[in-house]
Amino acid sequence: MLSSCCMKTTLFNLCLAFLMLLTSCHKEMESVAFENVTECVTLQSVVGDEAFISFTSLGTWNVTTDATWLSLSPLSGDAGESQVKVTAVFENNSNQVREAKVKLTSGDEACEISVFQEVGDYVLPEKEEYLIGVEGGVFTIYFETNVDVEKLKVYTSSEPGSWLRQETTSRSAASETHEVSLHATSNKGGMSRSAYLLFVKEEDGSQKELATVKISQQGGQVLESVDFSEDGKIDTLQQHVKGEGIPIVLMGDGFVDQEFTDGTYRRVMEKAMENLFTEEPVKSLREYFDVFMINAVSENNDFGMGYKTAFSCKLAGGNSTTIIGDDTFVQIYVGKVLDKEKKKENSLAVVILNTSAYAGTTYWGYQGKNNKLVEFAIAYCPVIDNLDSEHFRQVLVHEAIGHGLGKLEDEYVYSDKGSISTLEIQRIRTMQANGWLQNVDFTASKDTVLWASFLTDSRYQNEHLGVYEGACTYPKGAYRPSEDSMMNSNTCAFNAPSRKSLYEKVMKIGMDTEQVLYEDFVTFDKAHLPEMLPVASYTRAAFSGQSFARPVWTGSRLSH
Repeated sequence: MLSSCCMKTTLFNLCLAFLMLLTSCHKEMESVAFENVTECVTLQSVVGDEAFISFTSLGTWNVTTDATWLSLSPLSGDAGESQVKVTAVFENNSNQVREAKVKLTSGDEACEISVFQEVGDYVLPEKEEYLIGVEGGVFTIYFETNVDVEKLKVYTSSEPGSWLRQETTSRSAASETHEVSLHATSNKGGMSRSAYLLFVKEEDGSQKELATVKISQQGGQVLESVDFSEDGKIDTLQQHVKGEGIPIVLMGDGFVDQEFTDGTYRRVMEKAMENLFTEEPVKSLREYFDVFMINAVSENNDFGMGYKTAFSCKLAGGNSTTIIGDDTFVQIYVGKVLDKEKKKENSLAVVILNTSAYAGTTYWGYQGKNNKLVEFAIAYCPVIDNLDSEHFRQVLVHEAIGHGLGKLEDEYVYSDKGSISTLEIQRIRTMQANGWLQNVDFTASKDTVLWASFLTDSRYQNEHLGVYEGACTYPKGAYRPSEDSMMNSNTCAFNAPSRKSLYEKVMKIGMDTEQVLYEDFVTFDKAHLPEMLPVASYTRAAFSGQSFARPVWTGSRLSH
């Protein structure tokens, strides 16, 4: 840990920086619309810490911020004296005081107020990921921290006696840098593997995780392709018989040459296609879809650090189910299948990863010509457990059909996330204006919520629809239509508002329909109800899987 002298120097520097920020507090823009505006506020680095911005407005006003760590309430008001409460949504785990801008707007007039957050406990590793060779051995991880040595504990995520163990933790005598030594056993007989180093502050019987470092080790049985002749070959698995055809392009990542010659790749793609059409309303609308598969030969059949796959997919691992891939390269392969721009803009790309890992992530928010938002999406999903696994089917439907096709939001929550932020609400509202994310809202009113029509429709009284708090991964401030659903636990059907969104999407893309009437959907829906409707009561304990990472908004241009 840091010496007493070093600690004093560090604290002095932090205090000096903080004082400089405080003295710089001022209104960024003078405005005639606002008077007596609080110049700046400072929050402690504690989740839930609050402060108030006071002002007098000469007219109606609204307030916004671009900071994800800050929540605002209320978001608007009338002329007169007002206050806006600012709340810290996340702790500041950096080594610097951070600043957010809060913007007050009235008509064409605006002013900005600075909100600062003090430094909290932090651990800053030198690198976020380390790669260890097949042979293993001893290696060292360096980090900085402001936590007392007696309170900072370092753990490995691997089980005691497994391949990764901690040797020592110490402070370098010549600097403020700390280090921890680890030993990895050899891995000659398997695929790559990973574990996490956890930095935890323990105080008064409580634990707070401050940082993680991923430890990856190469495997001794990873395969390498030598024949790439099958790459890029296209096959049509299904042709539409109704409408104009909604394209789904299937491709795999981490499949080596021998898995194309022995038929493995095709079997995986065909099973993926069948899984996509297992839930209503898409199950009964299958005839509107074209399904293609395109071969993608990878150099290696492993997604660990140090290996190469066709779409460069990486799994976050640990407690995260996030998958990161090369979206541009996926689009190139889609372009090999679809030569018409409109078809590509309305297509769904599904990338199946050749691993049994439990993960899944969808990417959307792509822009076409004239910066117009398009329906194109990419869903990444592994062959979870095995090809016939129910988890594989459920996650594929959740990601590809729910997110990718239906543009539905997640309805589950993470209990530690608290209230949804102002910025997040604004982001979702923008997408809802485009007809997306119709299965969540930010009002508890049964009269004005987005699915209000279902709540007064006696034909849906058996589905136990309502306004349930908790959605978009946030326990507070966001609401969902049903206690459970395919967009919550993955274990039951889509709820009625979600089915409506999916039906509308198929009609608009597949039939080029401008507007879908509510009664048209109801007529179809009542004739094709799911076999397992969302239940009235639900406990998370009954669900064996993990919640998934939310869809990722790209905001990038679709390649042509």
